[in-house]
Amino acid sequence: MLILLIVFVLGVSYYAYFRSTRGHLYELSRRLPSVGQLPLLGHTHWFIGGPERILNNIETLANKIEVSGGLGHVWIGPTIYAVIMNPEDIQTVLEKCLQKDASYKFLRTWLGNGLFVAPVDLWKIHRRLLLPMFHNRVVESYTEVFGKHSEVLVQRLQENVDGPEFDVFKYVTCCSLDIVFETAMGERMDLQRKPENKYVSARNAVMSIINMRLFKAWLQLDAIFNLTPYASVQKENIQLTHQFTDEVIRKKKLLKEKICASPTGYEVGRRRDILDMLLTRDSPFSDEQLREHIDSITIAGNDTTSLVVAYALVLLGSHMGEQDKVYKELKQIFGDSKRIPNKEDLNKMEYLERVIKETMRLYTVVPVIARQTQAELKLSTCTLPAGVGCAIVPFVLHRSKRLWGPDADDFRPDRFLPENSVDRHPCAFIPFSYGGRNCIGRYFGMLAMKSLLASILRTYEILAKPCGTLKIEILLIPVSGHRITLRKR
Repeated sequence: MLILLIVFVLGVSYYAYFRSTRGHLYELSRRLPSVGQLPLLGHTHWFIGGPERILNNIETLANKIEVSGGLGHVWIGPTIYAVIMNPEDIQTVLEKCLQKDASYKFLRTWLGNGLFVAPVDLWKIHRRLLLPMFHNRVVESYTEVFGKHSEVLVQRLQENVDGPEFDVFKYVTCCSLDIVFETAMGERMDLQRKPENKYVSARNAVMSIINMRLFKAWLQLDAIFNLTPYASVQKENIQLTHQFTDEVIRKKKLLKEKICASPTGYEVGRRRDILDMLLTRDSPFSDEQLREHIDSITIAGNDTTSLVVAYALVLLGSHMGEQDKVYKELKQIFGDSKRIPNKEDLNKMEYLERVIKETMRLYTVVPVIARQTQAELKLSTCTLPAGVGCAIVPFVLHRSKRLWGPDADDFRPDRFLPENSVDRHPCAFIPFSYGGRNCIGRYFGMLAMKSLLASILRTYEILAKPCGTLKIEILLIPVSGHRITLRKR
C-alpha cells in the first residue's frame, strides 16, 4: 500500500512539474483555435490508422483551420504544432524559421547532416558551398543526360502500347534514378533495363520504415522501436546504402588522383558530376559529409521528380484538350525531328511548364512542411514562443478556394500565365518550399521533368482516369498507382 502511495505521489508531482514548465505552450493553445481535440489525447486520435485515413484527417483539420482564419493548433501527444495556412504567416515562418522540426530526426538516422535535414548552423555553411553545383549553367550542362535517359524511357514504355492500363510510376522512377545517379555521382546504373538492384531495394525499405515511424506514435520512441524487428531491418538497409555511396566516393577519389597526376591535369570533354565538383583540392567535406550530401541529393531529387511526372501524365491523360496543347507546342519546337531536347528547347516549353506547375499545385508531392521556432515569432494574430513546431500543409493551401477561386479543384494550367499570377502571394504556391531553405534543386527538377514529359508526349498519346484515393507515405501517393494506357502517335 505504501509503495502504491509513493508511486501515486511521485506521478502527481511529475505531472505538476510537467505542466508548470510548459505553461507557455498551454497558453498558446488557448490563444489559437482548434478543432476535433479530445481531453488528454489532444489530436493524437487523428493520426492513428492507415496512410489514407491520416491524409484525409490532415486535410480535414487543415481545411477547418484555413477557413476559420488560417491559424490554429494541434496536439500530437505532448507536442503542440501551430498550423499556419495564411500565405503572409507562411512567408514569415519559412523566412525566419530555418530549423527543421524534430520529426525529421527519423531521416537524420539515415541522411546524417545532409543538406535536407542538417541543423541550421551547419546547413548555412554547407548550403553556401553546395549552391554553385546547382547554378543554372551547371544544370543546363546535364540536358544531354536528361534526354538520353528519356529516350530509354520511351523505348521501355513501348511494351505497353495498345495494352491494358499500367502503373507508369515504376518506369518513370527508374529513369529518374538513372538521371540522378549519373548527374550526382557519375554512376551509370541502367536501372531502366535492370530494375532489380540491391541499393534501390534497400533505399525503399528504409523509406517505408521511416514513414511508418512518422505516423505510428508508439514507434517514435527509440526504446520501443529498437525492440521491434524493424530496427534491425532499417540498420541493415541503411548500412547497405551507405556502403554503396562510400564505394562510389572511394572510386571517384582514386580517379581524381589519377587525373591530377596526368600531364594535363584534367579529362578533355568529360562532363563533371556533382561529386566531381565537391571533390576539389581544398574540399572542406569529410568522406562522411560527402556521403550525407550525395545521399540527400539522390533521394530528394528522385522521388519528387518521378511523382510529378507520373501525376502530370495522369492529368493530361484525363484532360485531352490540355494534352493536345502540349503536343502542338512540342511540334512547333521540334517539327518532325527526333533529336533530344537541348536547353533552348526546354526553355521554349512554356505551356508544358504551366502544366507541371498546375500538377504540383493539385498533387503537391510534399504535402506537409514542418519547422521549429528558435526564438519568439510574431505572426499576424499571435506570437509563437521559441521551441514550437510549425506545420504548413501545401496540399490544402494549393487547393484553397479562398486563394485559387471556386475552380481550385480543376486542372487549369493557364492559371500560371504571368497575367494570372501577378497578384498572387508568393507563398500561395510553394511546391519547392520558400525562403532560404527552399529546394536547392528546383531548376534541375524543372528541366528534368520537362525533358521526360516532352519525350513521352512526342511519342505517345496518353489516356487515363483520375488518380482517386490518395495516401501519405512521407510523400503524396495514389493508392491505386498512376495508371495510364498508351497509344502510338
